[in-house]
Amino acid sequence: MPKCQLVYGDLFFEDIGAGVPIIFLHPPGMGRKVFRFQKALSNKYRVILPDLSGHGDSTALSSSVSIKKYADEILHLINSLGVEKVVLCGYSSGGSIAQEFALTYPVRTAAVILSGGFAKVESPALKYEHLMGMFFVKNSPNILAKVIATAHTHEQEYRLELINHMLKTNRGTWFHFYQESLNYSCLERLKGLSVPLLLIYGSRDFINQHLRTYERVLAEFKTVLIRKVSHQVPVKKWLEFNSEIANFLDNLKLQR
Repeated sequence: MPKCQLVYGDLFFEDIGAGVPIIFLHPPGMGRKVFRFQKALSNKYRVILPDLSGHGDSTALSSSVSIKKYADEILHLINSLGVEKVVLCGYSSGGSIAQEFALTYPVRTAAVILSGGFAKVESPALKYEHLMGMFFVKNSPNILAKVIATAHTHEQEYRLELINHMLKTNRGTWFHFYQESLNYSCLERLKGLSVPLLLIYGSRDFINQHLRTYERVLAEFKTVLIRKVSHQVPVKKWLEFNSEIANFLDNLKLQR
């Protein structure tokens, strides 16, 4: 599989299909394996699945972790691929990277899709989730990986695949990604978002209360609420999730 060389190591990624490129951005610890079911979109789009530095099969390991640095990694990746514009799809805290990239590099951004996204951690429950993640990364990463994987799937083979991939994550990177996500805010810049935006939430997800932030700040975006699912939409409701992505992008009539 291809690798992108950074100053601090290689970024490992999968590159499948052809057409409008979509880069999927994972949350802390999970790596690209969480997007197993989004590979099906490669029959119509170019699906790019990186392991961010410090994660999965990437050897890249930075001495510091930040949402901005991850956005810069994606810029380096698309430059290495010779791609002019990309669609960014961020899952959970991966959405912070997608928003940062779009706000920093709007001319390189075709659209943004957020699954369970937020511009800032504004609810006590989401803050607590981050703090618990940080605690378990430091004290029991094995338990954390098992809990996260089990929340995403009951299929034993896939659950083990997720656990094994998460446990490849550098512990310091994992911890600081949670910390950076907890403290990150693009709220003051959000009104400057100039690209099409799709927000996807599970109807049972407490994070969907962050939708109000986007409603207060932005005049135009699309929202989809997927029923009978909490936060793990890309895995547990992947058919609906993929369909909504395809519908959104087809309506935009993007050039590859």
